[in-house]
Amino acid sequence: MFSSTKKSPTFRWVNCLNGARGSVNQLPFHLPAGAPTPQVEILAAPEGLTVSPSGGRSILLNGVPTTRPVVISDTVTLQLDDTLLVLNPSEEDTFEEVRTDAWMLFDATSGELLGEFAPQDLLDRATEFGRAPEHLACTPSGLEVGFSLTLAAPLLSPREEAAATASRPVLAAEQNRGTHLCPVCWTRFDAGDALSIAVHEDLRGDPILGSDARLRFHPTRFNDHGLALDPMGLACTDMACPHCRRQLPPGYLDMPHRILSLIGAPSSGKSYYLAVLTRELQERLPKDFGLAFKDGDPSGNMLLNQMRNTLFSAATPEDALLGKTALEGATYEKLPRLGRMVSLPRPFIYALSRPDAKKQETSLILYDNAGEHFEPGVDIHDSPGAMHVATSSGLIFLFDPTANARFKARLVGVDDPQLSLKGRIDQQDSILAEMETRIKRVMGLAHDQRIATPLAFVVGKCDTWEKLLDSPLETVMRDGTLDLAAIDCNSARVRRVLVDLCPGLVASAESLAEEIRYFAATSFGHNPVIIQQGPNKGRIAPDPQRLAPAHVEEPVYWLLHRASPELLPSAAPRKPAPTSAPRGA
Repeated sequence: MFSSTKKSPTFRWVNCLNGARGSVNQLPFHLPAGAPTPQVEILAAPEGLTVSPSGGRSILLNGVPTTRPVVISDTVTLQLDDTLLVLNPSEEDTFEEVRTDAWMLFDATSGELLGEFAPQDLLDRATEFGRAPEHLACTPSGLEVGFSLTLAAPLLSPREEAAATASRPVLAAEQNRGTHLCPVCWTRFDAGDALSIAVHEDLRGDPILGSDARLRFHPTRFNDHGLALDPMGLACTDMACPHCRRQLPPGYLDMPHRILSLIGAPSSGKSYYLAVLTRELQERLPKDFGLAFKDGDPSGNMLLNQMRNTLFSAATPEDALLGKTALEGATYEKLPRLGRMVSLPRPFIYALSRPDAKKQETSLILYDNAGEHFEPGVDIHDSPGAMHVATSSGLIFLFDPTANARFKARLVGVDDPQLSLKGRIDQQDSILAEMETRIKRVMGLAHDQRIATPLAFVVGKCDTWEKLLDSPLETVMRDGTLDLAAIDCNSARVRRVLVDLCPGLVASAESLAEEIRYFAATSFGHNPVIIQQGPNKGRIAPDPQRLAPAHVEEPVYWLLHRASPELLPSAAPRKPAPTSAPRGA
């Protein structure tokens, strides 16, 4: 194989598929080494080395096909029928840092780094990024020269698999498998598919999320503590969903999750309800059940925490005014979902745990969903923000009685400015009907089937209408347990009021869910006031000096008990449920 001798290495080489490497100090040299029919001959030349295809065949040198000898003086890539090589006519680079199990993917035109992945996954990642493979290049970690992704892909994965992957987009069904559910886009994935988030400042810029986001990548290198290393070698602690790429809360993959979806018409008071609810859960859960209610995602919960602080630290009604949850407002963000950029609601994630049982921790995920998402005519795929209802452990429908004509007619003489508002359209029945249609559509249920997810029907602002109840509400806590009999009795009383005034709503709710309870609650505990001056003149807001919320936590207690009875245990039965209780009570 060798016909001449040199005392020092003439060039170095590395096989990018198996990691084999070496140096050559005798020329000519044939590639592949030891092959019965060589494809390339390396010859000495005054300017450096000559790479000469054998027998007039075509080779790929730096991605360019050639049948003629080419003189090289710098590092080059050489692609043969069944291998990928890098040649370096220098004694300096020994290729000791090359890793063939981790390949860098980048834009061949701009040089933009897309991430580090296993070689067999490169085509899949290109599809997820929405990039055409012919515009991308790849190289093993530790090298600075690359191969065309389209040309190299057949050698990086089985030919049949590579061809199939290159010819079709990743299907939605294939992206929605796994043991973990993303709290943002509600697609499933396995822990090994989660993306790591780069730490190094030079890796700021994600091909999907934009230049301000840090690079998301599939880790292939880890330190002694099991932490992923980014392409610059820094340890990464943050992870992201492989589908929408949104950062996951710390420890999210290590605990069970319970999603509670809050639905209601626009201006029904959902934002106030959530702000008050988190405050009440924080104060009441330790006393009622010995549970700590902790912030599970401080950065993601920032908006809701600000709303709560605004409400409870305000000095005047003007200061306590919360903004409407707009469809494209601060509680929504544009993220990729199954190949499309869509508007998704931000989840508010908290953790429930017992101080004396470290492993008994559950993640509670709350959503403040814009009522517009459930208005008829809003396409479920263009605006899939309401689709979390299909993966929820419980649903909360917040009904606003002050927007209902029959309630207002029965409450004549009540001094509440919400009852005298003009121009409000009561669309709560249509929103409930649309919610039923969407949930059954996503779950694949027939129209006459009911969902197994429990529904808490909450009639809000009960300080205004509680006189319509035939008897006072009972206390739902008994000796550190949830009194289900009291919940059933209260439910029956609230249901009687609704059947009298809104029988259609009751029928719609009970055609949706197999198990339903009715609750009365008030976020304010008093009649709000009309702001008399300033930019918000004429708007209605609570008086922070008179805040006295009541019963807001009870629907959540019941839903969490249904989902995790070990966390919120119930009391022993004290009497049979009343005959007038709603179905399933």
